Amino acid sequence: MIQGIVNARHEAVVRLRLRGPGGIETQVDAIVDSGFTASLTLPTTLITALGLDRRSGGTAILADGTVRQFDLFAVEVAWDGSWRTVLVSAVGHESLLGMLLLVGRKLMIDVVPGGLVEITQLP
Repeated sequence: MIQGIVNARHEAVVRLRLRGPGGIETQVDAIVDSGFTASLTLPTTLITALGLDRRSGGTAILADGTVRQFDLFAVEVAWDGSWRTVLVSAVGHESLLGMLLLVGRKLMIDVVPGGLVEITQLP
């Protein structure tokens, strides 16, 4: 189970452990974004600090309707007790956890500041 809290802006936030190809690890607070269909976004500064390797690029339409070019990188995420490799989009200044990372999981959110966020595996 992965747990987090709802912040004062009513965003569901979970802390994730990340690991780059050189073994560098860090933690990041990621906002759960049900409108984001990929796995994860990270700020470029964090991608650089982890030494992530560029895999490819693409184009995205953001929530505000703007179109952005972005690069894709691979990172390992500690997910339910094991390391899982996912693609990361270098878009924006916040870390976002998208729906692709939540496939096969149940997401429960108590939507009040300080409320509980729980991600559990479906049977």
